[in-house]
Amino acid sequence: MTENELLHSAHEEIDLQGSETKPLYISKISLTGEEGSSPLSDSLCKAILGDALSQPLQNVENSIHVFEHVKRKLLFTGLFKDVTVTLDNDIDGAPLGMLRKGIPQSLGLEMPLLTHVRIWLHPAVNLDSLMATTTLSDDVISLVGRKTWRNLLGQADAETLNLGFHWNPVSSHWDAKSIKGAFSLPLVKVPSVRAVLEVQSSQRDLRSRPFITQEDEHTEQEFSVDAGFEKRWLCDKSRSMPLLYTGISVARRNLQRLGPKASQLYSTFAGPFDKTSILSYFTHDTRKCVGSFPLSGFQLTCKNDYVISQWQGASKQLPQSKNFDKAEFQFQHHASYWANRITRSLELEGGGIYFLGSETETVHPQDRFYLGGLNSLRGFHYNGVGLGGRNFYYKLGLSVSHKLINTPLESPLRLQYFLNAGNSAGDFKTIFDSYAAATGVSLLYKTPEAVMDLTYAHPLTARPDDLSKPGLSLGVSLSFF
Repeated sequence: MTENELLHSAHEEIDLQGSETKPLYISKISLTGEEGSSPLSDSLCKAILGDALSQPLQNVENSIHVFEHVKRKLLFTGLFKDVTVTLDNDIDGAPLGMLRKGIPQSLGLEMPLLTHVRIWLHPAVNLDSLMATTTLSDDVISLVGRKTWRNLLGQADAETLNLGFHWNPVSSHWDAKSIKGAFSLPLVKVPSVRAVLEVQSSQRDLRSRPFITQEDEHTEQEFSVDAGFEKRWLCDKSRSMPLLYTGISVARRNLQRLGPKASQLYSTFAGPFDKTSILSYFTHDTRKCVGSFPLSGFQLTCKNDYVISQWQGASKQLPQSKNFDKAEFQFQHHASYWANRITRSLELEGGGIYFLGSETETVHPQDRFYLGGLNSLRGFHYNGVGLGGRNFYYKLGLSVSHKLINTPLESPLRLQYFLNAGNSAGDFKTIFDSYAAATGVSLLYKTPEAVMDLTYAHPLTARPDDLSKPGLSLGVSLSFF
């Protein structure tokens, strides 16, 4: 509800006679409609309603601003999909009513209206959810389980646990597994700011993979801890919530089982390797979707990883000249025409690693950029553009989608014609010298429960460093809540 809607509601519930300066006395505040979520703690409720509780005597205009801020604070908790505020006459306000009767009308004093503020809370869906997702894409089969707890401590907190497993049909074994735990808690005085802690551990077997040469095949492990703060804003016009995160990231990597003929890109980082960095990212999503298929709006994500220290092994600290800054952005824009029958989509991505020293140094394989695959650059194998990780990359995609005949307008089943191109390179000076490109057609179905991508791709380039994938590719993802 916007400020104008709140003012209109106040005029309807209380006879204000068009006066925004008319005094009100907030005699009662009630929060209702918390079904489906744990109740907020008293301390958090008092912090959110602090301005209204400390200054019960206000005029109409001030009340509108105060409760607009209250609504925003409640939305920032993430527990509610919507919050509605109404101002009603408090029919039980006897003391002030008696005072009004005891003052002669001849004095001309305007008495405040006793006001009961009702705050209706509409809980978000799946606050405490258990989800399992199975995915088949790019010759990889994965199974991911996710358990989420919301408001477990009564402080609008959030806890998440993820377990992931990947199956390699070529080698017929599970070649990757991961576990990730996350905890976030809003600041009591400023609920739009959340403290966040994430712990993650993963292990991958990079053997029998086409984007890794036989000499460089290896296994890798990673353990990381991220701690920082998230800041959210509420955009009324787009009904979206931009997010900015800044924190410290500490990661330990370990490359194992490297052969004696491994290239310097990998052999340099054999064994344990530690990295500490300042991690920041910003995201803003205004997309409107049918199912999960975007019809309009944009999504912008910017990420920056500023490395402040690196350690090779247990005691060897690398010089500051080998540190670097890793920046990346992703942007997509969608627009629909003819009553959402046709949708035009534009995608643009890019990233680069910039060294703090005067000379270009190699970076850890897990910090490099990779390009290619059904969810990256269609028409090429997974991580198959440039064969291996590089320091720079870009991708440009243009597509036109339309609904199928005899399907409703709200159907998430769409036919898409696409053209995408991109490149990955070790040097920014050579990133635009050539590119990998492909075109084709995709049959897409996107909902929160199921995603299908049946693509026929035709590569337009045939560079020796790329692994093209012409013909049909299928990606399927099913989620069970």
